[in-house]
Amino acid sequence: MLKIIVNKELFDLHIEEIFLKINGLFEGINESNLDQIDKKCLKYIKDNLKDILKANNNELKEYIKYFQENYPNSIGVENQKKEEWHQLYKIIRDEIFEKEYNNWGKRKTYGSYKFVETLDLKTCPYCNRNYTFIVDEESGKLRPELDHFYPKSIYPFLAMSFYNLIPSCPICNHTKSSKVSENLINPYDIKDDDFKFTYKPTDISFSQIESKKYDMDSFEIEFKKKNENIDIFKLDELYKQHKDIVVDLLMKKAYYPKSYVEELEKSFGFTKDEIYRYLLNNYKKEEDLHKRPLSKLIKDISEELDLI
Repeated sequence: MLKIIVNKELFDLHIEEIFLKINGLFEGINESNLDQIDKKCLKYIKDNLKDILKANNNELKEYIKYFQENYPNSIGVENQKKEEWHQLYKIIRDEIFEKEYNNWGKRKTYGSYKFVETLDLKTCPYCNRNYTFIVDEESGKLRPELDHFYPKSIYPFLAMSFYNLIPSCPICNHTKSSKVSENLINPYDIKDDDFKFTYKPTDISFSQIESKKYDMDSFEIEFKKKNENIDIFKLDELYKQHKDIVVDLLMKKAYYPKSYVEELEKSFGFTKDEIYRYLLNNYKKEEDLHKRPLSKLIKDISEELDLI
């Protein structure tokens, strides 16, 4: 729901560090029980490891397709019992990528805490409703959960790919779980108009202001466009619970006409960004929207109301 801006320095660090760690894990792999195709799969992963780690979302899709067509034994089956795992899948998951993912979570130099700290997202990119603050590992080890956009239980070879690691709130991570959809939008690929809020009056009383109060039953919050993310993360249902935010904006529209805003700018020297923060308690720039919950909703509705 909010676009994640790539941190190039973090990206380069991640590829360099994880490549070295995973590359080392291949040294101890026992391939004796694998057939030639499965051995070829491990060689392919080792030879293309750096490209797999740095693959963007479109490239991740291509890798998934390639492995499905050429190395089906590397693909996991949802809810399959461990004793039923194919040996190749078990090696890729348990002995290489899952092992590194777990080690990465404990590492004090470059680990998962450093990753989320440097990426510095303050709210969940899937919902923009919950904070994703971190607490220093020495004082509590609290950090947001990391969702694998393409589940590591199904595609273990993508478990450490940079664009597959999405800091998220527990609600969104558990709601999405291991769901796979061709049409799901990766937060790194989000465009502004993919998730645009609007409000829709449902009753004629909506336009009738009495003591400058609005009836919450007289309108609905909607998305201008529908997509798979809205369905999977239940965003329609969740945002219906935030009508009070829209009512606050409608009230501000009634109390603070354009003339008031212009007066603040001309007579008191406030910039438009300062007035925006003062009136709406929100951020205006797209790259800052992650800093507060519900900021996208406030931005879209306030623009529709022409508040600032």
